[in-house]
Amino acid sequence: MAPASKRRKTTQTPPRFLCYGCDVERVASQFPDCNPTADCQHLINTCTACLKKWVEAQVEAGSFKTDGQDSQVFGIACPHPGCEGTMKAGDVEDAATRKVFGRFEEIARRHIAEHTPGWRWCLAPGCKAGQVHDSSDAVAVTTTAVENEAAPEQIPKSKKSSKSKKKALDETTKAVKEVDTKPDIIDIFQCHACGARACVPCDRPYHDGESCGQYQHRIKDRLDEEDQTLQTIQKSTRKCPACGVNIQKNGGCPYMICHKCKTSFCWTCMQDIDTAGRCDCAARRYP
Repeated sequence: MAPASKRRKTTQTPPRFLCYGCDVERVASQFPDCNPTADCQHLINTCTACLKKWVEAQVEAGSFKTDGQDSQVFGIACPHPGCEGTMKAGDVEDAATRKVFGRFEEIARRHIAEHTPGWRWCLAPGCKAGQVHDSSDAVAVTTTAVENEAAPEQIPKSKKSSKSKKKALDETTKAVKEVDTKPDIIDIFQCHACGARACVPCDRPYHDGESCGQYQHRIKDRLDEEDQTLQTIQKSTRKCPACGVNIQKNGGCPYMICHKCKTSFCWTCMQDIDTAGRCDCAARRYP
């Protein structure tokens, strides 16, 4: 028997596992410690590198999982075929780079906010904050504007009797007409982030010292111009199905890519285009 010093040392080869994403056998340390989502029932079969690429690709393409019944459901599908799990914010943060997660978080925040009843964005320039606003404390106040046709102090002096003067005063008082007695709804939104206030009924920065009627009358011409501009935008643009930004089509085929979130969608049916190039339009496939 050979001496112990000359015996061949045998090293045990670590087990390797096949990654579903890249189809390469890798050691256990190259896989994440857990499945992409808490709802996954399958084995851990996507390596860390492939999972990172998967998340980045979904964010760049704007391919997200949502639930029409629950606005809080927003995430990325698990890469395992047939798995119904959804990677939520914490899962995406663990799998993605900081830059990709920041982009995902921004889109998720806007999606959840815009599908939450009572949500309002701050109107202050440069402030991107928003919050749920409760209008139950709004107060209706009647604001009366008067049109004075003949003020009492303008009654000409005369040598008439006090009875005649009283009659003239009564007639002059009746000439003061009340106009525009519309109830003014005082509903003020105040941003928790920057403190800026906004008038909810007018959907404008708060007009301190003016009623809604007075403010709207003062800026009526500008509002009419803004309404016309908004109508023009609504006629010539459509909102991206992923992030909601307005997009204008100036020709070409219905295949569109959002310049903001990079979502691919069909201009005809306004649905996402899947990886196979298909949308909800019958017999239509994009390259």
